Amino acid sequence: MSKTFARRTLFFASMISSFFHCLNAELIEINRVVAKVNDRIVTMGEIDNAMNRLNFSDQEKKKRTSEFVEGKVDRLLSIAAFREKGMAIPDTYVEQEYNKRLIRDFNGDRKLFRDYLRSNGRSQLEFRKDLEEEIIYSHMLSRRRKLKEEISPEKVEAYYDKQVNMFKTEEKIRLSEIAFSQIAGEPESVLLQQARKVLDELKKGTPFKKLATENGQSPFRDKAGDWGVMVSEREIRNEEFRKQAFALKKGEISQPFSVETLERQKDGSIKKSGKSTVYILLVNEKKVSGRKPLDEVRQEIERTLASEYEAQSQRQWLGRLKKEAYVRITLPK
Repeated sequence: MSKTFARRTLFFASMISSFFHCLNAELIEINRVVAKVNDRIVTMGEIDNAMNRLNFSDQEKKKRTSEFVEGKVDRLLSIAAFREKGMAIPDTYVEQEYNKRLIRDFNGDRKLFRDYLRSNGRSQLEFRKDLEEEIIYSHMLSRRRKLKEEISPEKVEAYYDKQVNMFKTEEKIRLSEIAFSQIAGEPESVLLQQARKVLDELKKGTPFKKLATENGQSPFRDKAGDWGVMVSEREIRNEEFRKQAFALKKGEISQPFSVETLERQKDGSIKKSGKSTVYILLVNEKKVSGRKPLDEVRQEIERTLASEYEAQSQRQWLGRLKKEAYVRITLPK
């Protein structure tokens, strides 16, 4: 055997050994038992596959592994409780849900469905089993749900009174504008001069709508300057514009004022354009800030309370199941 041949043989042997070592390490990681619920084990491979289906990054996987393991344990406990009660899901119901998923998610294309399963390393039988477990878990949780009819009016009122900062309404106004923009590089002083002439006409009694239709470069000019919607302070980006607008009362007209306009950049960001626009504003309508009346938010509070009670009931129920069952969780470090 030549020295060259011997060196090549050793090299390839080393490569093959390294490959199987890595493969073995990966198999050990996939088969690592991360939880045991009675006689059912949960492997890292199951949890990893579940997170892969959601396209999680490696960082997200590391952060949310514990959450997914706990969720899997809760599901297995629920299924065990379901079986212990002697209940069963009819095969026809599972088949019906199976076909619904096929139509909803894959437009009835079975080949596309099989390709999807294959790409995720799952068989149709495994998919059906997961679907059955999902149905059972949802059924067991639904038995613990509080209907909104069970939430008393007294509890709704107590929640409304306690949540002082909730259900607040913002101060809003509906504006009309006359705007003078730099279209040929004219100085700001020229724009202000044009605006003052229009203001003089307004003082003489000329209707705002007429002057807004005939003057300036507002995008709302064909609507007599009317924005057409109510806006809050947070919806107006420019600080000076916001200050001028909300200082006015209903029916009041502002003095001409100048703001530096903003423009969208190629990268999607919004920055100052270096150009000025002079505005005259009219407040058509104004709504003061306050709080929504209880009757208007009653259903929303009922849903919130029902959801809170439901979550509490589920936690207590799952807690009892964990005490009665054998549960061991060993997350990888």
